[in-house]
Amino acid sequence: MADDFEKNWRNVRQQVQNYCYRAAGNRDDGEDIFQQVAVRAWRGYASFRGDCAFLSWALAIARRETSRVMGSKSERARAETSLDTMAEETPDKLPSILKPTLPTDGNWLMCAAQAAVTGGVLTEGECTVLSARVSLPDCSWEQIGSLLSMEGNACAVMHCRAIPKLRVFLFQNRAELLGGLEAIKAAFDCALETKSDPLTQGEAEVFRRIVLDRRSDYRKPGWQLALRSACGKVIRRIALP
Repeated sequence: MADDFEKNWRNVRQQVQNYCYRAAGNRDDGEDIFQQVAVRAWRGYASFRGDCAFLSWALAIARRETSRVMGSKSERARAETSLDTMAEETPDKLPSILKPTLPTDGNWLMCAAQAAVTGGVLTEGECTVLSARVSLPDCSWEQIGSLLSMEGNACAVMHCRAIPKLRVFLFQNRAELLGGLEAIKAAFDCALETKSDPLTQGEAEVFRRIVLDRRSDYRKPGWQLALRSACGKVIRRIALP
């Protein structure tokens, strides 16, 4: 099935990409939509029965995905005038869109990633690469890149860039998916005491203030990089689903 899909996809890829670019009105959004279409077409290929041309089937997916992505973008533009300003001035009034309900079944990771996109933490492209990696764990980056019409190295870079941001999002917004604050505190204490790559003083401070104390007004220089590093060290001590 994989060989058949790749053959058909190669034949229509340029036309689908052109449609996505035109429908989005700009290259960046068009590329994000195109990557989502590629993943959805791959996942749904088993349902393609040949009742219509493969191009027509792929473009139907592209139209649905364009409507979904551009609709979400318009909603975010209206709802998120300035989340950074709100976080600093009125953190208690942050919109609930940042904390959607997430399932705890096998799809929890990608649901969390989609929530991170909604919250402006991840880009659509980063989420697409994560989704492809989760869906195709045995494929190389070159194979995934071919599916998404990207360089394999570019996919790997986007994946490495997305993972730290997703970790921070989980610690800040969905602590229950990591076992709750009590489990996180235990992992934090363990990360402090470990002899192998322990938390630095700066990492411990930023993690304690933002994750454990739930403070939104912490803005010490370099806090974002320190928090990403701290989350990476603490999450190693948590038994993830």
